Amino acid sequence: MVTTSSTSKADTPISLADLTKMSEKERDDLLIQIRERRLRSVVIYEELSLMKAEARKEQLEGQLTKALEMFNKDLVRVDKALASLETRAVKLRSIELEIEQL
Repeated sequence: MVTTSSTSKADTPISLADLTKMSEKERDDLLIQIRERRLRSVVIYEELSLMKAEARKEQLEGQLTKALEMFNKDLVRVDKALASLETRAVKLRSIELEIEQL
């Protein structure tokens, strides 16, 4: 016949504590341990969430940098195109004026 010691009141996933055989202090201690385990999980979750948010922020900052670089290149192209259009407009106007003089 196997008997369990009444002093073995540890709460583990395999051997759950018998609350009916615990003193009030032991129950309070058990609750504190459970809260501490839960809090550790919450802290780990929060740390991972912050790391994920930071990684996402870095990714978005990279995308922003790339988009700004592309925007700047487009602005340079537009400036060149506008300069070319202005030159052509001046040339067209000078041709029109020459035609009017003939």
